[in-house]
Amino acid sequence: MSKAGFILINKPKGISSATCVNILRKKIGRRIKVGHAGTLDIPACGLLVLLVGKLTRTSSYIMELPKRYIATIKLGEQTETDDASGEVQNQAEWRHVKEENVDSALISFLGHRFQVPPNVSAVSISGRRAYDLAREKKSFDIPPKIVFIQSVKRISPITKEGKLVLEVVCSKGTYMRSLARDLGITLGCYAHVAFLERTDIGPFKLKNAIPLGFIEKLSREELIEKILPPQELLKGFCTCKASELDEETLARGQKLFHVPSIKWWGTLEPSKVFVVEGKKLISFCDIEWRKSGCIIRPVTNIAF
Repeated sequence: MSKAGFILINKPKGISSATCVNILRKKIGRRIKVGHAGTLDIPACGLLVLLVGKLTRTSSYIMELPKRYIATIKLGEQTETDDASGEVQNQAEWRHVKEENVDSALISFLGHRFQVPPNVSAVSISGRRAYDLAREKKSFDIPPKIVFIQSVKRISPITKEGKLVLEVVCSKGTYMRSLARDLGITLGCYAHVAFLERTDIGPFKLKNAIPLGFIEKLSREELIEKILPPQELLKGFCTCKASELDEETLARGQKLFHVPSIKWWGTLEPSKVFVVEGKKLISFCDIEWRKSGCIIRPVTNIAF
């Protein structure tokens, strides 16, 4: 099989991202590296990118791509996990909340903002996971983190049960559960996530993903046929083509100096991730702009 590739998985609710990785690894062979490019909580479903072979080294770059979520919010209830998997801790009247109140409140969530992750999360607190401390009923504080919410809008009316649906496009590290919690506070009532689905990661769509149950039914050979080549990954990044000489330079780990003109394509600005594609190499690089051109420094080289 190819030394590197990736596959889009439709993760169901109730299992972890690590379980999806283990299922794929068991199918294609335990000697082959398999990883994921950003987890989904166990109660959440939707798009998960699984990486195979050398492409596991690109996980941090894929995580830079924007994510799109569809989240059903339940007003009037706070749970210990900030989603429907936890026990209700507090309740409040929500019927005073109108749809125009929600729309106005959502404006304040746009752009860069500080967000405190949920207590039941994988955030490290003095070397321990927050969810372990929460289960032990320990008292602790999670420092806020800067996240970026590109867009957030209500795409349904408020139901008689106090539910509404949001569509959110955001950066890595953004918790939908925290957004729901904070929205409830802003509206003067509690709130939590009742249902969460990830539909997009950069240019990659849930509609093109393979259901996990279908993966389990495939033979090893059939599964290998479903693995996408590394070049398909480049749709998500600012990418330029390398000449044969430039490719050899990058392969040696050396810089490219004063490139006078670069034509690139992709959905992520080059200040975050810049990729140079050769015939036998994909190089994830840092780029520094100069008046006379730029300097490209290879950081992660994937040879194939």
